[in-house]
Amino acid sequence: MSFLHKYIYNVNGIYLVTEEERPELEIVELPWHMYKDPVKLATGYIRWSDEKQTKGFSLSIQEREITIKAKSLGFSVVFIFVEAATSAFHNNANKREKMNEMKEFILGNPNANTVIFYDESRVTRLIADFYLDFILPIRQKKPELKLFSTKMEVEWDENNPLVQMRLSLDYDESQKKSYTAAKYHVNVINKPVNGKPNRPKTRVPYGYSKSGIDGEDELIPNEAASIVQFIFYLYSFGYSERKIAKLLESSNVPSPSGYSHWNDSTIRYLLNNLWYKGDLVWFARTSYSDSKKKPLEEASLFSDHHQALIGPALWEITQNFRNSKNKDRMDSPFILRNIIFCSDCGEELNTKNQTSAKSKKDGSIYFCPNCKCKIQKDVLHQKIINDFTLRWSRELKANKTMFKEISATWKKLCNKEVQSLKNDIENLRYKMQLLNPVMEYYEEFLQAFKLQLKLKEENKLLYNKVLIQIDCLLEDQMTLELIDRYTLNVYQYSNEEKRSIILLAIKKIVCDFKRDHCAIEYRLSPYIDIESIMDCIKERKTS
Repeated sequence: MSFLHKYIYNVNGIYLVTEEERPELEIVELPWHMYKDPVKLATGYIRWSDEKQTKGFSLSIQEREITIKAKSLGFSVVFIFVEAATSAFHNNANKREKMNEMKEFILGNPNANTVIFYDESRVTRLIADFYLDFILPIRQKKPELKLFSTKMEVEWDENNPLVQMRLSLDYDESQKKSYTAAKYHVNVINKPVNGKPNRPKTRVPYGYSKSGIDGEDELIPNEAASIVQFIFYLYSFGYSERKIAKLLESSNVPSPSGYSHWNDSTIRYLLNNLWYKGDLVWFARTSYSDSKKKPLEEASLFSDHHQALIGPALWEITQNFRNSKNKDRMDSPFILRNIIFCSDCGEELNTKNQTSAKSKKDGSIYFCPNCKCKIQKDVLHQKIINDFTLRWSRELKANKTMFKEISATWKKLCNKEVQSLKNDIENLRYKMQLLNPVMEYYEEFLQAFKLQLKLKEENKLLYNKVLIQIDCLLEDQMTLELIDRYTLNVYQYSNEEKRSIILLAIKKIVCDFKRDHCAIEYRLSPYIDIESIMDCIKERKTS
């Protein structure tokens, strides 16, 4: 009895399968050029749209129909490419991984001249992309290419009126589904539950579960919430996404996917997720196919939507490190990189390891690239850490109460700026009303006023946001924990921990090589972003 052999290529590898045996067979390592001899070979393409269908029967139904079709056409082997949970409406043919692999396979194998698929909707939902991105490039090199649908007795032809009608119907169906889904999300977001925006039915963020109380879809922390908090806490101490992922994986902590495997992209996603500070963010992506985020002001943002896992203080610290130019190489032995400068020329000091292979002593140095002056790394570190330790042991109690005084000063500055901006905005709007369309350079004046108005409204929004942040930080007990970090024995910290503490506590170090002295400019608080905004206000007022 002759068997039709099926080779299914998917994320798990290549499986050799017969009519009688399927799931239990082992993975077979097979090269792309496996059939150079004249074996009657066809390629099959299977696709379904979302994760819900992955656990259904879509794969087995399509595979069975393709296999039957291949056998009826007299093929000995069918090589099947499986595109799991991929939308053909939001992903052109040239953006689909398995579609591209199938194209490469056909172009690289002389005997692969036939493609079989379940129906038109499996290969395209956009009408033209399958022809332009797949059929045309192959036919330019292999004019003998043939295509078959399991729903047609005859060869599939893109010029067939019946095929064109089916393609149009599939496209219309996808458009309606897309419109309905978008409308659903808008309606749900705009339909409050207990005074809060409702959350569309979608995957629950890692660290949360649905409450299911009285039919509401409220998010409540679950057993994974402590893992999320642990990730943020480690990152605030300078540990990289990769190190955190390795630590969680080595500890067999289940990942958001349910397995023990963690990677740095997963950690990065969690650290960027506003869900964890209690905010509901929707319509945040640039598009369905592009995961790049829009500016936050262009997304739908609802604060205090659910219970936060990460408090304001910890969130501020982690986001500062995420957005800082100093976030890379936190484990570097040069813990003062980027914040130490030469007193003579103002140049940032560079670093170099001059330790010889035979030396037991660390020869690493900081040096000025202009003045050529240098200082031993360990000597400089001891100077700075000694000063740092003395300052915080002496001033800790004062700093715990001082933050309230500093915050009051910041709020006063912000309120003055907001009031000044309100006056400027009203004045600009009044001047815009006085503009006469018949006057010379009317359009130029109008555009200039609009630009000024936009900038002032953005600044007003920024300062109002800072006022809210300051109030939140004053109520957060994590602020005291951040200050308490300074009192511990810094010498016992790892390089990451030392650098994170120094970046939070020190704004700038100026090294005077001639006097063998370092001037240290300490920060008023560990909230670098807010302090930088306050510094800008002060500089503008004094200039």
